[in-house]
Amino acid sequence: MTPRSPCVLIVDDDEYVHGALEAALRGLRVHLLTAHTAGEGEELALQYRPLLAIVDVGLPDRDGYQLTADLRGEPTLSAMRILILTGQSPDENAANHAGANGLIQKPFRLHRFLDVVREQLGNREHDDVQMPAVFARGA
Repeated sequence: MTPRSPCVLIVDDDEYVHGALEAALRGLRVHLLTAHTAGEGEELALQYRPLLAIVDVGLPDRDGYQLTADLRGEPTLSAMRILILTGQSPDENAANHAGANGLIQKPFRLHRFLDVVREQLGNREHDDVQMPAVFARGA
């Protein structure tokens, strides 16, 4: 990983989602870390301190809102951006309360997803971002 390659963590238990997000993010030239559980994601976040974490709500060991809150509670990760992915109805209050920088409903349009990721990678101050970036299903 070089200073020119921002680190992005994907936490999702679905291999298809991992593959799709990895393919989508390839053009952004980021260094990708992947985890299938909240525990793995938290461990990788603490070890590598990514600039952005993309966290699914439906994880097998802890939901994405709780993982987001736990990551927010870690002082060494205060600058990390967090986007929550959900295939369910987005819960803006839960995302806000957890400290997420954005909320994306699956399925999403690729160009809009990439726009949000680019925005998050370019804006690294946690307090400066307005929450949420919610996309309507298929919008």
